[in-house]
Amino acid sequence: MNQTHHYEGLTDAQVLESKEKHGINILTPPKRESLWSKFIDCFSDPLIRILLIALLLSIGISVYQFFWGGADASVFFEPAGILIAVLLATMVGFFLELSNEKTFQSLNEVNDETLVKVIRNGNVCEVQRKEIVVGDIVLLEIGEEVPADCELLESFNLIMNESSLTGEPQCNKTTDPAHFDKDATYPSNHVLKGTTIIEGYCTAKVIRVGDSTECGKVFKAAQVEEGDPTPLSKKLDW
Repeated sequence: MNQTHHYEGLTDAQVLESKEKHGINILTPPKRESLWSKFIDCFSDPLIRILLIALLLSIGISVYQFFWGGADASVFFEPAGILIAVLLATMVGFFLELSNEKTFQSLNEVNDETLVKVIRNGNVCEVQRKEIVVGDIVLLEIGEEVPADCELLESFNLIMNESSLTGEPQCNKTTDPAHFDKDATYPSNHVLKGTTIIEGYCTAKVIRVGDSTECGKVFKAAQVEEGDPTPLSKKLDW
């Protein structure tokens, strides 16, 4: 990538200072439930509740038939079958949820470890995405994902995919104030964490990392725990 200006970037000391002041470039994961809580949640499924009610009724009828109706132990086969069905359904759901959570966590870790080109100590080098700090100067090309919220220093024919934040599959970005889009959701000279470059390349300065990014705000807003009122429901209650 050609640059019209020479940038020194941050020094190692400045990187440590920025990390201490502004934090790391990782989104804070949602609070994890205990294994017991996850298992109990499996019983909240309406089908499981119906099976549990059927199990209790079946046990009651079987006990009555066995002790007072003169039936043999075979009357307990039906409640035993329902119990096995309930256990299978809940255990399968429980382990699938654990597997999905582990896969999601692994993907996030891989994403955070993706290498990004930055300028530090006057030289171009590569660092992991999670090591990006406020003040870093990053070099981004077509197909790459923006590692943090940045302000453009230089750009050429830059088109971004901001669908993860605004729903816009194509958005022009520029450093020329004459071509700024006043109606755009975000400033025309800003590229945001999680968006990708469709065309062109740019040199940009990191202005926000981690939870402070627009992506971090959206991620936090999406973490509405079950039972908690959503912003919409709060408005409807008024």
